[in-house]
Amino acid sequence: MNRKPKILIVDDKPENLFALRKVLKDLDIELIEATSGNDALKATLVHDFALALLDIQMPEMDGYELAGILREEEKTAHLPFIFISAVY
Repeated sequence: MNRKPKILIVDDKPENLFALRKVLKDLDIELIEATSGNDALKATLVHDFALALLDIQMPEMDGYELAGILREEEKTAHLPFIFISAVY
């Protein structure tokens, strides 16, 4: 069974998720999207991710806080992540 690596993309703005989908569309991966830190944490309960792309500016829980929580959990302690931002 050849399973595609899963990448979690987290951003509160639909237009940013759309842009990320377009950039990553040619890769042989499965994308899982979350629009908040809480949704991202829920996704980690049911998926094993190879990488997470985290927006640094989200309401309630920003990407930095989300990354800190991911580091504290055994399942995601070694999950690589990349911080992203639409701010110039």
